[in-house]
Amino acid sequence: GLVDIGVLLEPIDMEKFDFIRLAGKERWVVLMRPDDPLAVQETVSAGDLEGLPLILPRRTNVRNELSNWLGDFFQSTKVLFTSNLSANGALMVQKGLAYSIVLEGSVPFWDKEKITYRPLYPELMANSVFAWKKQQPFSLAASKFIEHIKCFLGIVSYKN
Repeated sequence: GLVDIGVLLEPIDMEKFDFIRLAGKERWVVLMRPDDPLAVQETVSAGDLEGLPLILPRRTNVRNELSNWLGDFFQSTKVLFTSNLSANGALMVQKGLAYSIVLEGSVPFWDKEKITYRPLYPELMANSVFAWKKQQPFSLAASKFIEHIKCFLGIVSYKN
C-alpha cells in the first residue's frame, strides 16, 4: 500500500494493475568468469548449462520462464540459490562458484576483467511495464503523472 506507481519486469500477475507495456526489451544473459570455457562462445544454450551450478532470479514467475527455456536440461541443472540482487550472484560468479542468469541491463555495473556474459540462445527477452493499481484513488500529483506518462509514450488506449 506504499507504492502507487512502478516499473515492473514481466512475467508478473497483472490482474491488480492497469499498465502500459514499455517498448524496450531486455535480453537474458549468463554471467561467468572471463577465463571460463563458455566465455569463448558467442551465445550459451540450455545444453551448455546442463549439470552446471546456477544462480537464478528469486521471483517464481521468472524462474518458471527460465526453467521453460532450459527445457529438458532443467532437471539436470544445479540451482545453488536464488536471488533478487544480481550483484550477490555476480560475487559468486567472480569466485567461480556458479553461473548466474540475469538481465543484460545489470551487466555494466561489474568489472569486465572479473565478470563477462553471453546471451542465451535461443534468445530470451523480458518486457517491462509501467503499472499502477486498478481502481485506486490517486493523489492529484500521481494522477497527473500517470496522464503525463501516457501522453509522453503516445498511448491512446491502455489496459483498464
